[in-house]
Amino acid sequence: MRILTKHFTIGMAGHIDHGKTSLTKALTGVDTDRLKEEKERQISIEPGYAPLELADGSVVSVVDVPGHERFIRQMIAGVSGIDLVILVIAADEGVMPQTKEHLEILKFLQVKKGMVAFTKIDKVDEDFLELAKEEILDELSGTIFEGVPIVFVDSLKKSGIQEMKQILQKELESIQEKHATGNFRLPIDQVFSLKGQGTVVRGTIIEGKINNGDLLEVMPGGQAAKVRQLQVHNKKVEQAVAGQRVAVNLSGLSKDSIKRGDVLARENTYDTTDTIDVSLHMVENLQYPIKQRSRIKVHIGTAEVLGKIVFFDRNEYDGHKDEDVLCQLRLDEPITCSRGDKVILRRPTPAETIGGGWIIQPSGSVYKFGQSTIDTLRRIKQGTPEERVKEAFLKSDLLSLENLKREAGLESNVLVQLEEQGLIVNVTGNLYAHEPMIMEKERQLAGHIQEYHVMHPIRIGIPKAELFSELSNSTSIDLIEFVLGKMETAQIVLRNENLVYLEGFLPSYPKQWQRRMEQVAEELAGDKLTPMPFSLYCEKAALPEKEALDLKHFLLKQNKAFQLDDSHLIASREFHAAVDLLKSRTDDEVELGEIKDLLQLSRKYLIPFVELMDALGITEREGTTRRWI
Repeated sequence: MRILTKHFTIGMAGHIDHGKTSLTKALTGVDTDRLKEEKERQISIEPGYAPLELADGSVVSVVDVPGHERFIRQMIAGVSGIDLVILVIAADEGVMPQTKEHLEILKFLQVKKGMVAFTKIDKVDEDFLELAKEEILDELSGTIFEGVPIVFVDSLKKSGIQEMKQILQKELESIQEKHATGNFRLPIDQVFSLKGQGTVVRGTIIEGKINNGDLLEVMPGGQAAKVRQLQVHNKKVEQAVAGQRVAVNLSGLSKDSIKRGDVLARENTYDTTDTIDVSLHMVENLQYPIKQRSRIKVHIGTAEVLGKIVFFDRNEYDGHKDEDVLCQLRLDEPITCSRGDKVILRRPTPAETIGGGWIIQPSGSVYKFGQSTIDTLRRIKQGTPEERVKEAFLKSDLLSLENLKREAGLESNVLVQLEEQGLIVNVTGNLYAHEPMIMEKERQLAGHIQEYHVMHPIRIGIPKAELFSELSNSTSIDLIEFVLGKMETAQIVLRNENLVYLEGFLPSYPKQWQRRMEQVAEELAGDKLTPMPFSLYCEKAALPEKEALDLKHFLLKQNKAFQLDDSHLIASREFHAAVDLLKSRTDDEVELGEIKDLLQLSRKYLIPFVELMDALGITEREGTTRRWI
């Protein structure tokens, strides 16, 4: 036999007085009716909890939930964290009204595993027992209890108890455990204080783990608390994990500041909300239709709050057909919940369970009535976190975390995980972008710049302002700036002042103008230190104005020429040759007249020439003298 290392909670459900508490005691040795009123009235009012030791030595928690109609709230709170349900049916009575309601609730909570225990078998003869079994199996057809193991027990004589334990052991081996690696969350179902110990809360951990000394908060109030001590089934432990029922002794909080329905969690890991989007199924036989904005009781985990139901594709639901109803619950007070949490809906008056389902988005928005909202909710329901994030960024390439959380129906802790995984990236301030979109924008930018290089091979690069102008219709400026900076860091693109170009790109003459541009450059160099106005060279070569401007910029940016004055360029090769000549014929200083004589320049070219030397840092002016630097 494989030893169970997982942690599970088993629930007892069924009609009042069908023997749930007696069966729990027979299995565990613990009487879960601990309240004085429970003893006096011989009914369970609050969920009772007991440890069950199986044959392999592993221990699971057993929850004995109330069966009376007036204690449905406590029943829901008790079964909200269970992994397997034992449906208890008295052999002498069969399926009763509360049995059916419990079945509906368990269906809505999507409890996957179950077994049936026929109790009080001593009260019927064997022939009647077989008949009762057949009738009950018909009743259970189509429920989660169809085809499950069945055991006959007498809790007082303990007949069938060992067989039941063996079946439980086998069934639990096939159940997937809760997420012990997630963020810790404990819906609180009991709060009390002990003299000398302070405030204690109890519940079943549904996610993550808790350690002695942990700093936590009680949601939705946000009160800070520190774990002083942990107990699992009255034994002190250093750590408790998902699936275990635990008592947590908290310091820093009074008993009166906590109530059942609150959630113990790590700081900033779960959301508080009063508007939730849900996927619901309703019971088949409603007493009355559910009208638009009807008042409802909402049960989530161990919490019960009042609110109203808001439909977006109908004005009422009459329950005549089984369908997936996508709608919104607007609550009178905030709760702490997460996507995937199960929901039970009850009508306040007349009291009845009307439906249940699960939360598809814990922080809902205000939507318009119509099919488009239903389509949006269906996409939110069906998509993975990654798919929902992708869809949210299709509406806007930059989103704040708050908007992303709302648009994608995600909790804060999931967003943190997605950021750690690199799926969402902080771009600027509180604005985030989708990593696949960033990569796509990189490709777009690179492609756009490459296209510019092909169209304008003589230009050093595209002006940044032009690049932003052409892309800003489809992309936020902040995102373009971020992506461009990222590409620069990776040296995919480079900048020359305000010009942006791809790494490895070298400007060259366009093929259709190459010969004419070469002619201009050759004639400019041929005129050495006394060039014509640059426009005349271009006119002589029949170079159009646009290409003439491109050539001018090319020669200047590539340091093939210098701007002598507003109209003239000078070939850089000829300029440097003249400077070398001057340096070789003069000492540390040179007079303006000396430069004029050595270079044979008229004043028209002399003054621009020496000013160019000053501007380039070759010389420094001192009156009419230039000192070599």
